[in-house]
Amino acid sequence: MLATQVLDYYRQQSPITDPGTHVRLYEDLPHDIAALVRTVQGLIIPPSDALLRNHYHIEPAAIDNTRFGLLHIEDLLSRIQRRHNAPLTETRPPALRIGANCRNFAVLLVSMLRHQGIPARARVGFGSYFAVPYATDHRVAEYWNAERWVMVDPMIDDVQRRARNLTFNMLDIGPDDPFLLAGTVWQRCRAGELDPQSFGDSIDDLGMPPIRYALLHDFAYLNKCEVLGCDDWGDLITKPEADLTGDDLALLDQIASLTINAEKQFDTLRTLFEQTAYGQTVHAELAAIL
Repeated sequence: MLATQVLDYYRQQSPITDPGTHVRLYEDLPHDIAALVRTVQGLIIPPSDALLRNHYHIEPAAIDNTRFGLLHIEDLLSRIQRRHNAPLTETRPPALRIGANCRNFAVLLVSMLRHQGIPARARVGFGSYFAVPYATDHRVAEYWNAERWVMVDPMIDDVQRRARNLTFNMLDIGPDDPFLLAGTVWQRCRAGELDPQSFGDSIDDLGMPPIRYALLHDFAYLNKCEVLGCDDWGDLITKPEADLTGDDLALLDQIASLTINAEKQFDTLRTLFEQTAYGQTVHAELAAIL
């Protein structure tokens, strides 16, 4: 059984996932994961021009596109309600959903689960089930089902499943499915088992720098700092690859190990984030915003 300390930590809202003044909107949410995921999908839409035109059959200009999304879930809920003032369980037509990337799907689902007392957290890794020739930086959610952590991709709805001919279970992504956590990718690339050029954020941003970026964001998410995908705070995340020192690489190796073994080394995971310049910078940036 996972330690109560860990479950209690991920059961509580963070300042980012707290719905704030919109908590009343959560009162009528369903309590099964499939219905919760459908609820999230009925509120947000990926702002991909190709998806919008070819599969949702609307023009990109038709949506309220936030691109990277909104940091605070309270602000995202405000935007959702301004666009269409209705219960969250009412599925909006595509043009009335808010355009936001994968991070927002994951963090909104985490917020809903935590409200219901279910331990949940966002995670960062790389998915190879998108229509690109590399595994792309992608954010998903995990929740504790009383026995184990279950990984869920709340962004991929039925429209996208058909468009990409996906057959694996998005509500329970397993070790044999085409998603790897950032820490695993970092370790296996460092060991020479995987090609870093097979991972990235775009065709022009492949290799160890975007893998490092994803690793540090996963480190932040496990410490309940669910930053936006564009938040490149701190020298460790922005430093050119050639400028990384031996100490930098040793720290990143340690972070990768901790993110993969978060429960076994939970205290160390939390303490290291507070002690590192990266964690301190993230906290300072969030304190200035929230």
